[in-house]
Amino acid sequence: MKATYVRVSTFEQNISRQLEGKEGEVYWDKVSGMVAFEDRENAARLLADAEAGKIDQVEVHSIDRLGRDAINVLQTIKRFTELGVNVKSQKEGLNTLLENGDQNPVAKLLVSVLSTLAEIDYNNRREAQREGIARAKAEGKYNGRANGTSLSDVDLIDKHSDIVEELNRGETIRRTAKLTERSTNTVQRVKKALDGLKQTD
Repeated sequence: MKATYVRVSTFEQNISRQLEGKEGEVYWDKVSGMVAFEDRENAARLLADAEAGKIDQVEVHSIDRLGRDAINVLQTIKRFTELGVNVKSQKEGLNTLLENGDQNPVAKLLVSVLSTLAEIDYNNRREAQREGIARAKAEGKYNGRANGTSLSDVDLIDKHSDIVEELNRGETIRRTAKLTERSTNTVQRVKKALDGLKQTD
């Protein structure tokens, strides 16, 4: 089945332009492009239907409808590709998969560029966090316990390095919890501790 995904920001009211000539079921969210794809109500439903094998193509007006964050857009395209779902972007004239199911070389190049940008961003985040942890320890700012745990923020981050890795890669709280087999509450506590480090910069 073909599907159409539409995203409008909270400032946009009219979705008719994005629906012109579209086929199949329409999934649409009224949300900022900075909200991760899988954290949007109907985008999450779209992913679930794709995982269930109900969809073989998702059409969007433009790639930025998937998101404004390069890392999250990359992850979304990769997930659809792994599921054998073609992402068709009207504005860019791009199909991520060829008719035989192979990845489109042009789309593959795009994903490669996004991967490089994501890796640079990931390394920058890790370096900033290492510096933040060292500075926090030196200044004694993180000796207290994090809410809901007997560990200090720094110890919490050290203990859950796998969660930190996924968050650094741009994964959402929900997706990180699934990948690391931890509760969303634990992931949220780790994220809060990481955010606290940024405030020391």
